[in-house]
Amino acid sequence: MSVSNWEIARKFIAPEDRPRGSSKGKTHANTKLTALTGLLIFFLLAAEGVTIPFIGKLLTVHVFIGWVLLPPILLKIVSTSYRFVMYYIGDPRYTKAGPPKPLLRILGPLIVVTTAVLMWSGIEMVLIGPQSPDASFWGTIHRAVFIVWFGFMAIHVLAYFLKAGSLALPELNRRPGAHSVRIPGRTVRIALVGGALVIGIILGITQWHLTAPWVALFSHHLKIR
Repeated sequence: MSVSNWEIARKFIAPEDRPRGSSKGKTHANTKLTALTGLLIFFLLAAEGVTIPFIGKLLTVHVFIGWVLLPPILLKIVSTSYRFVMYYIGDPRYTKAGPPKPLLRILGPLIVVTTAVLMWSGIEMVLIGPQSPDASFWGTIHRAVFIVWFGFMAIHVLAYFLKAGSLALPELNRRPGAHSVRIPGRTVRIALVGGALVIGIILGITQWHLTAPWVALFSHHLKIR
């Protein structure tokens, strides 16, 4: 009997599912993890957006939320990348689910790249401080990438928000409705998302002091005005 390329790859890359139930269990679990993480990111980004018009007064909060966002964003990238890899190596469970629509398939990598540049430029600004000769450069990058990233994210949110909510909210309900199907691994998924949030909060608290030079600079400008 010949062994397919997928069967060879699966031994090294994707071990057999253990979940109880249908073969769709793993794809549904991955989708629910992505939805949970995406919903958390959405609310954190909404809070981050509120600080932007008042950045002079809420800079510390803006940076804090930025640190909190970092682990959930990494978790979502891992989750979506896993699905991407499984689909393109030919895992039947993922190929049956099918790819995203063409526009969303193109947007996915662009969102990952712009998000990475946006986060990295923000981190660089915080780490080097306003007195660094490179501060202006990273500030320009941060603002320019934000405009492009916001456009991509607007399309992404419009496409996925309702679906993400319908998938994520039942996960948070201990007693799903009569027509809800509980996919094994709920506790692990909630622990992963909750853990990412906790790590982000710890990261934000431990890096809180790094905003002091920027806060002093903004305070000085506000006094001059």
